[in-house]
Amino acid sequence: MRSATVRPMKMRELERRTGIGRETIRYYIRLGLLPEPSRPKRNVADYDDEHARRLEVIKRLQRERYLPLSFIKEVLERPTAGEMAPLPGLEGMLAQAVGAASAEAPVSLDEAAARSGLERAEIDVLVRDGVTALTDGGLGALDLAIAQAWGRVKAAGYSEGAGFFADDARLYVEALEPMTRREIERFYGRLSGAGTIQDAARLGQAGIQLINEMITLMRTRMLLKLVAEMNAGGGAG
Repeated sequence: MRSATVRPMKMRELERRTGIGRETIRYYIRLGLLPEPSRPKRNVADYDDEHARRLEVIKRLQRERYLPLSFIKEVLERPTAGEMAPLPGLEGMLAQAVGAASAEAPVSLDEAAARSGLERAEIDVLVRDGVTALTDGGLGALDLAIAQAWGRVKAAGYSEGAGFFADDARLYVEALEPMTRREIERFYGRLSGAGTIQDAARLGQAGIQLINEMITLMRTRMLLKLVAEMNAGGGAG
């Protein structure tokens, strides 16, 4: 969709606004990624906000390595023209598909502590650090399952007596939050305007389940590698 703003700009302004050089801009025009500029006179080219918008989309997509220009052109030709369009209702469909939806009411934090084998203070730490999130003042099914998983970690020996604390779970929030944000931005940036909400839900479900499996395997490999390195180095930092 072309921008409603048609204020013309010269090549120099377009370069300054987007940070992209004129030779690259001309190359994109030749490939059809950008529309031809209007030419009120011979040797005069006027660009507009649509050129700037498309260049920003191209820059965003090129930040994701290995995306060919042919794919970027396809994205630009979709109804959303490369914009990250909302996918209303997707969160509910995904929660249902991966078994994270529940009709059960949230449990109180005291009940969550009892059902997870944790102290109430530990539950409070998990909430404070974003490991779990409150729903109506309690923990919903997914967050209760997270607390119970941490309870099993503690029961396996990762206890305060061994020098491990609920605060340690924050490590996983810090690692996973930026990764999952990038995943969602990539998902929306590539899928917006392509297919139906049902298509997006099916792809999202597969991504959650299969990539979770891959991440588990990759983490295991990395941990084993680092253990071997620590042993070989005598634990020296």
